[in-house]
Amino acid sequence: MSAPKEHWRRDKHSFFNFLALDRGEVKDVPEPLHGLEGAVVSADPNSGAMTLVMEVPPGWKTSFDGVNASLEFFNLRGDVAIEGDRVGASGYAQVAQRCGGAELDSEGGALSLVFWNPNAPSYPPPYTKNRAMRFWEEDWHASLPDSHGIMHKSLRLPDPTGQGYDGGPAGHVRLVFISPGIDAPYEHVHHECFEEIILLQGDVLLADEGVMGIGSTTTHPQEWWHGPFATRSGCIVLVHTDAPMGYPWPPREKEYPFAKKVCETYLDEAPWDVPTVHTPWADSDWAHLQDNPEFQKWAAQADEFGDKVGRDTISSFRAALRHEGNWEWEKDRN
Repeated sequence: MSAPKEHWRRDKHSFFNFLALDRGEVKDVPEPLHGLEGAVVSADPNSGAMTLVMEVPPGWKTSFDGVNASLEFFNLRGDVAIEGDRVGASGYAQVAQRCGGAELDSEGGALSLVFWNPNAPSYPPPYTKNRAMRFWEEDWHASLPDSHGIMHKSLRLPDPTGQGYDGGPAGHVRLVFISPGIDAPYEHVHHECFEEIILLQGDVLLADEGVMGIGSTTTHPQEWWHGPFATRSGCIVLVHTDAPMGYPWPPREKEYPFAKKVCETYLDEAPWDVPTVHTPWADSDWAHLQDNPEFQKWAAQADEFGDKVGRDTISSFRAALRHEGNWEWEKDRN
């Protein structure tokens, strides 16, 4: 199933399977990735930040000075090493900006999600540093103070959590586990950041978006209302943001009609005897729940996608964050 046109734009909502993207030579790929084949998952034309899926061949070697950007690998399969510290599937390697650069290589090849962030704000060394991490060596942490069954492992560090502050200056990269049978029958929004969610295992129903299977990717632009959601078997997702995600997340004042029914119907009806596959909302078995006058009236009045969402939209909060030579956050005074 092909991705929607301009699926990569971070100021537009998209719902697609990144594993189905055509891989080949990527235009304007960052220099350390020259010669590799892959595809753009998402990109911000303003900052040059990108998420890519890249095929790393056996015997690959490169070096990156880290002067103008940070470079992060999350391995879907295979191996990647940073300065000889080798990680396998679900391993993470980061060359942090202005932390001395590093040599990268792969012995057997890899398929990796790659995060490229030029001049993103960050904590100074030694808090931010080059590192390799193994998923299975890290501890799970409760993600939300008022929600049982949602935990995460932080990959991009430091990654502070707490009321009103969620992630480092440039946001977070986390593996998130959501327990089987969890449902969240409400919509919410992130005023501060772009959010990218990639499903690695399990299933998720996202109302108005679709059913997520392995490889499903959804992008939520800043100010984009999303939810309700439910998972039958539980899931592990990779969640990436480009700025701290303020918590608590504001719920919509005018509630989504039949939200609880949508979640419960999915949990009742989703089959166990077949794999969950990526399915856009219009093709799902649950889109018909919106075919009623009450929902249509609400959708017409609820400003479904918000009047702040659109091309080149960015909040004053996000625009004020810059990676300066003195490692400070500065307000844009222009």
